[in-house]
Amino acid sequence: MTPSPCAARWLQRGEITLLAIGLTLLGWALAAHFSTRFYQARQERAFFSVSPEARPNPATATGADPLVLGRIEIPRIGVTAIVREGDDDSTLAIAVGHITGTARPGERGNMALAGHRDSFFRALREIRHQDTIRIVTPTHSWEYAVDSTEVVNPEDTWVLDPTSDTVLSLVTCYPFNYIGHAPKRFIVRASLVALPPSAARAGSSRE
Repeated sequence: MTPSPCAARWLQRGEITLLAIGLTLLGWALAAHFSTRFYQARQERAFFSVSPEARPNPATATGADPLVLGRIEIPRIGVTAIVREGDDDSTLAIAVGHITGTARPGERGNMALAGHRDSFFRALREIRHQDTIRIVTPTHSWEYAVDSTEVVNPEDTWVLDPTSDTVLSLVTCYPFNYIGHAPKRFIVRASLVALPPSAARAGSSRE
């Protein structure tokens, strides 16, 4: 049956509305993608692409984010991302977030980092036992080896508890391919295997 002229107009308007909504959502997604890439590239240049003497003071340099702690690298699965203090939505949209209250780079204890399963931590689904993870700052690099992976409930906050050893915990949502708000958390736990001499001396002086 051929729709009436009135019905045809409403169908056309509906198609135009849906197209506009689709283009708007696509525009937001592209804007978020390029904003993230721009932020990552800018902080990479500010903190890692120049000599230590030429690096900016994060408190005063244009473009240098004072909340940046360093960079995480997982070579085998191709993860490289700037790490920023905080795990709020605005931070996780542009970087891997350091969960406030956990150990910081170079400190003994449990350093916990969070990332989205559909962006920086997407490749964690391929992580393996003994994979190398590096935490890099402008002056030091700490190397960890993966001990274990585990799926937990969101309320299992014990994964953030302090430890006597120097460990790294990576946190992302799970399942990786879940549509919507994922119900579980995927945890990677790694232990320190290499410590810069200067950091080792600093750690000994605090004991």
